[in-house]
Amino acid sequence: MGGNEIIDLENGVLTSSMDVNSREYKEFQLFLSGKVDAQGKKQRIGTELFALQIKIEDYLESTIESDGIITIGDFLRLYLDKLDIRQNKLAGYIGLRPSNFSKILSGSRKVNFELSFILSRIFQLDPKVWMLIQVKNDYLQLKMEKEEDFEKYRLEDLVGA
Repeated sequence: MGGNEIIDLENGVLTSSMDVNSREYKEFQLFLSGKVDAQGKKQRIGTELFALQIKIEDYLESTIESDGIITIGDFLRLYLDKLDIRQNKLAGYIGLRPSNFSKILSGSRKVNFELSFILSRIFQLDPKVWMLIQVKNDYLQLKMEKEEDFEKYRLEDLVGA
């Protein structure tokens, strides 16, 4: 593509949507699956980490509402499953009791800044990503539970307009 060419965007995207039920899509999935299976262990881990990173970025950039919340625990379980790591092994490795790590997975305990740095080193993500997931989910949860309560607050009422 030359520097003077104009990209014609259709509906604001560079690619058109793909029919995930088509024969071509299924063949493409098989092709990619075969490529991943042929990779060595280190390459396969890199591919899995990259795929999960894209999933997290998509989630953070999405405008989904509260019914589509994906918790930090959900993402951690994806990492554990894809990389074939046991929950207790990760808990011990990062210095948490399994019961405390289980609370993080269930969402009853939040990830703190220190843990975000540890998880980021292990899973090769920016530490801010874990905190952004947490903040997005807290926001969606609060919006879902109390949005009507906040409607009474208006600048016009405050300044007497």
